[in-house]
Amino acid sequence: MSKDLEQEKRLIEDAKKDPDKFLALYDKYYEQIYKYVYRRCGGDKDVSHDITSQTFLDALQNIKTYEFQGYPFSSWLYKIAHNNVIKWYRKSNKRKYVPIEEAYNLSDKTQDQKEKADGVIAQEQINEMMKHLDEDECEILRLKFYEGLSNIEIAEVMGLSVSNIGVKVFRTLKKAKGLLPTKHDLKQLS
Repeated sequence: MSKDLEQEKRLIEDAKKDPDKFLALYDKYYEQIYKYVYRRCGGDKDVSHDITSQTFLDALQNIKTYEFQGYPFSSWLYKIAHNNVIKWYRKSNKRKYVPIEEAYNLSDKTQDQKEKADGVIAQEQINEMMKHLDEDECEILRLKFYEGLSNIEIAEVMGLSVSNIGVKVFRTLKKAKGLLPTKHDLKQLS
């Protein structure tokens, strides 16, 4: 076990004994979980703060049931956040599609106009591709590439087996690749 995971395990055990010690875990993961929720909720700051707060409250209330399994505590937090976002969508009847281009600010003041145009085209292509994926496939791509989670962590978040996630990641990437235009397609458009 890595030194970071050993330290995190101690933080978890401390938080189980004394809820005030949970603050260390909150401080360590708040920004990361907030960004995930923010992207999932279409950039709504108020809703993102509410859902993130609820996520940490749920984690604090259930910390005694948490069992360390050798991967980061954030996996459990992502799972709670994921479930809270789903609850929010169900309650609010919001659209289920959140454009992936909101995940990163692709504008860079040092880019020239061609690079900016290419960035806009790429955003549009990714956005269009995401419309053709189901919600689970979109979530897998978000967790894998925008949150940087491993397949083990994604399995924990989505409540599936690691082998099932491995297959889903492979199939989703293959499907996504087939939905993106090829260089030949792009040359025909110019």
